Parts: sequence; structure tokens; C-alpha cells
Amino acid sequence: MKPRYDEEKNESRHAAVDADHCEEMADKYSWKLKRVELTGSRILEVDCVFEGETEFPNWHKEQEREDENA
Repeated sequence: MKPRYDEEKNESRHAAVDADHCEEMADKYSWKLKRVELTGSRILEVDCVFEGETEFPNWHKEQEREDENA
């Protein structure tokens, strides 16, 4: 299995069902999509390869902050 973040290449991977979802992630999170690679999986068929170290926002922490400020 390939690392999800490759420090040497400065790129991150996130699995998706298809290349369109890679584009959607890139647009939604303002990440630079470098390429899409097939995984061999029948469920998450591609790895979206993004430039840099990318992480999804932690929605639980943001919700806790909103609840505290309400």
C-alpha cells in the first residue's frame, strides 16, 4: 500500500469512486490535483493524488466550537 502522504514527493492521496470525485475534492478544498491513479479496488476505484499534505477538515471540532459560541 502506498503512503497517504509522501513527504519525499510532497503529495497526498485520497481514495474515491471515480475521477470526477477527485475533481470535486480539488474544487471544494482548493487542493491541486496532480493525477488520478487506478487502485484495483471495485469500490474506491481511484486514488486522487494532490500536491502537498492535504487533510479533510475535522467537522466534529468545528461543530463543538459552534455549539460553545451559541
